[in-house]
Amino acid sequence: MRPWKRTFYAALVAQFCSIAGFSLAMPFMAFYIRQLGVTGQGPVARWSGYVNAAAGLTMAIFAPIWGVVADRYGRRLMVMRSMYGGVLVLLLMSIAQNVYHLLVFRLLQGILTGTISALVALVASEAPREKAGYVLGAMQAAVFVGFSVGPLIGGELADALGYRATFALSSLLLLAGGLLVQFGTRESFVPAAAAGGGGFRAVFAAEGFLAAVFALFTLRFGNSITAPTFGLFIEEIYGKGSGLNRVVGWVIAVGGLAAAGGSFVLGALSDRWRAHKRVLIASCVFGGIVSLAYAYATTVWQLGGLRILFGLGAAGVLPAANAIIRHTTADENMGRAYGVTASAGSIGWTLGPWSGGEVAAAYGLRAPFLLMAVAIILSAGVVALFVRRDPPAKGLAMAEPLG
Repeated sequence: MRPWKRTFYAALVAQFCSIAGFSLAMPFMAFYIRQLGVTGQGPVARWSGYVNAAAGLTMAIFAPIWGVVADRYGRRLMVMRSMYGGVLVLLLMSIAQNVYHLLVFRLLQGILTGTISALVALVASEAPREKAGYVLGAMQAAVFVGFSVGPLIGGELADALGYRATFALSSLLLLAGGLLVQFGTRESFVPAAAAGGGGFRAVFAAEGFLAAVFALFTLRFGNSITAPTFGLFIEEIYGKGSGLNRVVGWVIAVGGLAAAGGSFVLGALSDRWRAHKRVLIASCVFGGIVSLAYAYATTVWQLGGLRILFGLGAAGVLPAANAIIRHTTADENMGRAYGVTASAGSIGWTLGPWSGGEVAAAYGLRAPFLLMAVAIILSAGVVALFVRRDPPAKGLAMAEPLG
């Protein structure tokens, strides 16, 4: 097996472990905040927005810094930092005594973690350019599978053991992912100082880079708008009966599974058709239309169906945008590029939950879905206007299974 393939497979499993670990308890954050003493739908929604936004705020500041460190000292080291930092943060969350503790620990999470961008930078720098769509699509599929499996297991654990135990147990998955990266990956690394490359100026000057980053920002913003209150929205429809955590886990999971399959297929096809821009636009438009339909859902089954459709729409966005970034960025600047990407996504992750919590507190739990639809459709327009062409055909080969 070629070294890059071994690293890719190990990173793929580590990506799943990290996302499953974080999503084991995060979907139930609003209920945990209520357990910590916050009462009333409005205050719970507002505090859920603050807590969910906190990690994105600090990650937006630190992601470019970690990107520079990655280009100087290696992307593999940054993956281990984010994994082991996640272990610490999740353990701290399990012992929070009030909502202020939880807020501080979420701020710390943004400083120490960032597993998705760290692993993407590692794999993108090791894999051949002609495999970018396929490889990054597979990495995104691992994210979506993690987002699916995590809430499923977390819902069962939360019902059986409570939220504190769920946070503590989730740290074990991050630990497993960190060990897998430490002992299962290799990196053919050339420090940026030795390779040159123009630094951040060259990254920002690449054609289509900023538009692709903006698409990732708006998708993260749109996705996270409803994150603080989605569990509360399900509770409003389902009721406060037994098994609520299980229902929340299942509704979230089905969308992640749909997105996982879609991202794997669309990532490979966008390589084959050299259609990253078209896939990105179509996926954003479709996701925005589905987001609008959320506001009119009246049953849990309708929510589940919409989650599946939204997952299929989101499936094409991240692999296509990351592939555009990969094709326009020099190898020696990969850490910087994905650091900027992570920072932009983190700003969206900050503004989305904050605005979603405020909108829900002021106008009800359905209102954030309307804002979500506008944000995602806006990103399609930006890509259509500012990404002038798809990655060039030269050097691209037809995507094929990795064996």
